Amino acid sequence: MKKIILTIAALGLTVPAFAQAPAVDRNDTIYSADGTKIGKVDRVVTAADGAVSAIRIIYRGKFITIPAATLSAGEKGVTTTMSNAELKKL
Repeated sequence: MKKIILTIAALGLTVPAFAQAPAVDRNDTIYSADGTKIGKVDRVVTAADGAVSAIRIIYRGKFITIPAATLSAGEKGVTTTMSNAELKKL
């Protein structure tokens, strides 16, 4: 593992940092990439280390799980990079 990291550093390449999900609580409103309100957080799913890994919301009458990697803090509140069309497929 160290050899790989050293090789990447030696080549002058940068490794993107993993994006951290914004603070999300139950009942927070979530917005789609399209800017529309898609629902409120029913459950915050956490990993073993306590970091947010996903959120569960009720969307169009069914539970869907949105990965934390798609979440960011926006002007209105928490926003996912997923569009309404992508959310319908979950």
